[in-house]
Amino acid sequence: MCYYWCLPFFANKGYHPNITVHPECNIASAQAHEFAVNLQELHATLKSEISTAQQCYQCSADVCQIPAPDFEVSQQVLVKAQFFQTTQPSKKLLEKYLSLYKIIACPSTHSFTLHLPNSMHAVHPVFHVSMLKPSTPNPFPNCSEPALAPVVINREPGYKVSQIVDSKIDCH
Repeated sequence: MCYYWCLPFFANKGYHPNITVHPECNIASAQAHEFAVNLQELHATLKSEISTAQQCYQCSADVCQIPAPDFEVSQQVLVKAQFFQTTQPSKKLLEKYLSLYKIIACPSTHSFTLHLPNSMHAVHPVFHVSMLKPSTPNPFPNCSEPALAPVVINREPGYKVSQIVDSKIDCH
């Protein structure tokens, strides 16, 4: 099967580039009219082929698309900490999500504007839905542990150890 119709020159001109010249051919206006009609048919065919190809690509792209989120304005969400620089020395020990932030706007279907604290003034406040996680309510509503206040030791914050639960001394 020959696919000459998909070459760009043929699609624009209706014929293949030919270096040889044939002076004996006399083109009449009927031939020019037929040529223009054939060229319009070719362009219509190519438009439909491109549309069909775009629909095929759209179907495969829709499979991977993230569904529309259920977030609403004024809802509290968690933000992934993956792309933020922190003072934590090891990324392994870093929390997966930052603290709760309030949604203040929805500029598009898959992005949300968050109200960030002044300490994060260098961060753009619009986040994609893949970077957000809805806050889950406390499974034990009447039980909550207040955060312990840090103790300053040698000008560094630290925490008091309330008890040692288990220990093991390895002599090997």
